[in-house]
Amino acid sequence: MKAVDKKYNFLRPMRTPNLVRLGRAADGGYVVDSEIVKKCNTLITFGLGPDWSFELDYIKKNKNLKIYLYDHTTNSWNFYFPYIKEILKYFRRFLTFRATYETISTRIKYLYNYKKFLNLKNVNFFKEKITNTTENKKLPESNIEAPDVRGIGAHVKPDVETDLNKVFSRINNQEEVVLKSDIEGSEYEIIDQILKYSNRIRMLIIEFHWLDEKEEIFLESIKKLKDPFEIIHIHGNNHYPKLDNGLPIILEITLLNKKYTREKKVEYINEFPIKGLDYPCNPYKEDLVFSFSS
Repeated sequence: MKAVDKKYNFLRPMRTPNLVRLGRAADGGYVVDSEIVKKCNTLITFGLGPDWSFELDYIKKNKNLKIYLYDHTTNSWNFYFPYIKEILKYFRRFLTFRATYETISTRIKYLYNYKKFLNLKNVNFFKEKITNTTENKKLPESNIEAPDVRGIGAHVKPDVETDLNKVFSRINNQEEVVLKSDIEGSEYEIIDQILKYSNRIRMLIIEFHWLDEKEEIFLESIKKLKDPFEIIHIHGNNHYPKLDNGLPIILEITLLNKKYTREKKVEYINEFPIKGLDYPCNPYKEDLVFSFSS
């Protein structure tokens, strides 16, 4: 296997002893530092989508956790579509005697548990889009008929655009956080804001999209982030292939604040994926294998 071009060696993660996986063994799971998870009681998530396994695993590791979720898609069918699609698929199979009632019941339970998770007392959900705007703005109304999401709970907020100044104003001024971001390409717009609050971010889990089109801004973003942070894990999202340079088009990267990296001698990890930690985002396709030259 041809190694990634040497000019990308600055992406090599620093070897750390505390890596664990939170979330399912597919898309939605991420590799993190277990000590930070145990000690950091505030998780901010940008872009929840239909999977909450990471957040649920975090709660199991830290009972004092408070979660602040931001996802503006809650007023569209996109929010529940994966669950509804699964229910309808197995209902059709049930009608043609290719599925049991239990399989339908299981899918309905998934949807129920999703809504139940959003109603947990330590979960604060904001129907807001994260941007680099300096003011909160109303989002334009959609002409898509929305499902009834009133059952999500009283702590769901109106649809607006929100920046990190607003996000951090909602938590204690002294609180340090773990920040997880999967916002489909908009991550590049908020890098400077992340840097502004980097002294309060213990760990950053961020998914970078569309390196085939945004390689220049991706490299610029990583170089900025590596000033206050160290990369401790990297994984390719196999929903899309690799580029000619060896890098995946979509990269999941975990970074640790440098004030928590005390190693006297830095070693790097060169081979990916890591067995026992990494799993293909799409479980029906082979994971993306790539390596850095030492």
